[in-house]
Amino acid sequence: MKKLFILCAALVLAAPLLPAQEPPVGVKDQQALLKSGDAKLAANKKLVYDMYRIILQGGHYEMVDQFFTPGYIQHNPNVTSSRDSLAKYIKQTRPQRPIQPTLDFPLISLVAEGDMVVIAIVSYQDDPENAGKRYANTHFDMFRIENGKIAEHWDHVAKSKAALHFDPNVETKEKKPAK
Repeated sequence: MKKLFILCAALVLAAPLLPAQEPPVGVKDQQALLKSGDAKLAANKKLVYDMYRIILQGGHYEMVDQFFTPGYIQHNPNVTSSRDSLAKYIKQTRPQRPIQPTLDFPLISLVAEGDMVVIAIVSYQDDPENAGKRYANTHFDMFRIENGKIAEHWDHVAKSKAALHFDPNVETKEKKPAK
């Protein structure tokens, strides 16, 4: 027990000398993550990937009916449930942009199992310890698919008034564009 205590104390004292954690990195070939030996899982991953490109990245709120069920359930505390509420939220939080063939967000992983799809992307936040610098983090979204459309969503975003004006295409990029 005494040896364990000494080891823990040494690690605590050495912590400031240790290098920082490894920042997350996106894959080089996003399209490879869409593949699956199971056609339904591949379709579910493509649905989420395309929704991310068109709705979340592109801001095309008028296309939500192609991706979401009318009774869409939202577990993010900043957006109320329903497809129409989501469209309204997208419209108020980001401008429409051209639809890109891949995600501008570095994509770490896209995993499907049953009717669930989890996507992980690199997200950058302002570093509270280093003014003017940003650090890389990972953002996770989980979606439940029902009859070929997204029926439910979970993420780790906290309740915030700032979320009512939050555009991830600007706020979570490595470098924020000049204002």
